[in-house]
Amino acid sequence: MKKIILQVLGLSLSTLLSFSNPSQADELVESEIYQPAPYASSANQAQLKLTSLNPAQRGLSALLFPAQSMHLGKPSSTELSGLTQQDTRYRALKIGIERTVPALPTLKDWVWQPVLGGQAAQFIISSEAAANLRALIQLEQALPTGVELRVFAPMHADEIYGVYQVSDFKALEGSKQLELWTPTLTGSQVGLEVFAPDGVDVGQIQLSVPQISHIDYDFQTSQFKLADESVLKFSSCDVSMACASSTWQPTAQAVARYIFTNSTGSSFLCTGTLLVDKDTGTQIPYFITAAHCINDAVLAASMDFYWFHQETSCGSGNASWARTTGGADLLAYRTELDSSLVRLRSSPPIGVMLSGWTLNSLAMSAPVVGIHHGLGYPKQFSQGNFVSYANMSSTTSGFIVTKDPAGSFTQVAWTQGITAQGSSGSGLWTTINGVPYLKGTLVGGASSCATPNAPDEYTRLERFHPYVTTWLEATGGTVTSLVNPNQPLTALVDGIIMARYLAGKHGVELTNNLTTATINFAQLETKLDLMKPTLDLDGDGLLEANKDGVLMIRYLAGLTEAALIGEFDFTHSKRKTATEIKQYIETILF
Repeated sequence: MKKIILQVLGLSLSTLLSFSNPSQADELVESEIYQPAPYASSANQAQLKLTSLNPAQRGLSALLFPAQSMHLGKPSSTELSGLTQQDTRYRALKIGIERTVPALPTLKDWVWQPVLGGQAAQFIISSEAAANLRALIQLEQALPTGVELRVFAPMHADEIYGVYQVSDFKALEGSKQLELWTPTLTGSQVGLEVFAPDGVDVGQIQLSVPQISHIDYDFQTSQFKLADESVLKFSSCDVSMACASSTWQPTAQAVARYIFTNSTGSSFLCTGTLLVDKDTGTQIPYFITAAHCINDAVLAASMDFYWFHQETSCGSGNASWARTTGGADLLAYRTELDSSLVRLRSSPPIGVMLSGWTLNSLAMSAPVVGIHHGLGYPKQFSQGNFVSYANMSSTTSGFIVTKDPAGSFTQVAWTQGITAQGSSGSGLWTTINGVPYLKGTLVGGASSCATPNAPDEYTRLERFHPYVTTWLEATGGTVTSLVNPNQPLTALVDGIIMARYLAGKHGVELTNNLTTATINFAQLETKLDLMKPTLDLDGDGLLEANKDGVLMIRYLAGLTEAALIGEFDFTHSKRKTATEIKQYIETILF
C-alpha cells in the first residue's frame, strides 16, 4: 500500500484545482472490507513502569508504595442535572459532566520511586460512582526530553495507554498551552504515571489536571447509573440490527458509536460511518459524522470508538464490542451542511467495512435505511422512504425545516424503527441494483415511538462531497502549483504561500508580490485548509510558519542535509533528520 499521507495530499491538489467543477452525479463507489496495512497497528502495548502500584496487577494488600490520590465524592443533584438532555431536534446523547479537580501537588512532590533508567511516580484521581472516567491533561510547556506519560485504569489491568508525546497534545488557539483528553477509562478512577529518565529534574515537568469528565452512562447496560433519564426508554419501537435482513449486515460493520468530550468537560455519544475512497490501492479509515458532534480538532482528538456493538442474534440481548482510542484528525467540516470528515489515528479492527457511497439524487419515495446507535444501544436498524429535499435553519430548540426540491438536506419517514439521541451522525443508505450506498448523515428529527413516521433529516452527501474530494476522490498523483495547475510547486510561490498560511495570513496577503495570476482566494484558502493536516512536517504536533513553512520552502528550493534542517530544534519531533523530513515531504507531494 502507498503511504497514508499520499492520499491526504498526493492527489488532492490536482483534484482541488478543479474544486468548483460539479461532481459526477452517477458516481457509484463500492464498499471494501478493511484490511489494515502491515505497519498500521491498532493494538496498545503500553506497560507501566510501576506495575506494582497498579491494583489490578497485584493484591491490594501487597501495596508497598501507595500512589498518591485525590478523591471526589458522588456528584450532587445539581451536578447531575447537567445530564438533562436538551429539548432539541439534534440527536447527540449527553453522557458525562465536568467536575473540577483541585490543584494536584506539583510533580516534584509526587512520590517518586526508582525504576530502570530513571524514576517514576503515579497519581490516581477518583470520582465516586462514575461508570467511566476521562481526565484533561494540560502542559504549560513541552515535556522534557525522555519524559514519558502513561494513563491507566487502576482496577482494570488491560486499560493502559501511552506513551504520550507532545504530538498527541493539541495546542489551544492563541496559547502555547497543550492539552489532551485521556481515553475513556472503565470505572471511577483514572491513573497517571510519569517517568523521568536519569538526569531530568522532575521540577521541570509542568503537568496539571484541571478537570475530569464524570461519565454516568454505563456502556455495558446502556443506562445511566445516577441520572434518572426517561429519554432512554426506547425499546418499544426500536429494531435491533441483528433482526435486519442479511443484505444490510455487511454495511452495519462500517458503523461505530463514539464518544467525545468538549472544552467544558461534557461528554457525548454520537454515531458515524467509515467511508471508502476511490483509490483501490489504499485503505484509509475516513469516518463521516455530524458537525454538531465534531467540528474542531480538539473534539476530534478526543474521540473513542466502539465497533461491532451489535446483538449476537435477534433478540438475544447479548452484545459485545471492540474499542479503539487515540482520537482522529479533523479533515473537513461544514456547519451549514452539518457534516464532518475525520481520519482515525488508530486503525479500526480488522473486518470492519468501508462503506460505499453515491452522489445520485433519490427518486421520490425511494426506499432508505438508517443504521445507528440510538441511546447508545447495540446497533439499531430503521427503514422507510425518502420524502423530500429540504433546507434547514437553526433555532434555539434545534432547527426549522422548509421543503425545497433543491435543498441540501434529505427528509425521510420510517416505516420500521426510529432514531434517537446517540443516532446523530449516523448514515442513510439507499440501494442501487441491490447494493447499499451511503447518501448522508443524520442531523436529527421528530421520529419517536409516539410518532414513528414523523420525518427525520439527513445531510446530502453530494453537497458535502466538494469539500472532501481531496480524500474521497483520491487516485494518486503529483501535486501541482497552488496557483497554476500547469506548473510544478515552487519554493518562491507555493512554499511561501504555505508558510504565510501557517502564519495566519488570509486573502491577498497570501500571494502579495508572489504572482500576477488571477487568484480565487476562497478556493485557495479551501485548498490550504484541506492541506493543513499534512503540513506538520517534523511531526511535533504544531503547525509553525517559521519551522514547517521554512522546511517546505527549503525543500522546494532543492536544499538537502544540513541546509534543509539547520538551526531547528527537533527534540520533540517525530521526524528529526533531514532524510526523514525529506522522505515525508516526498510522500505527501508525489
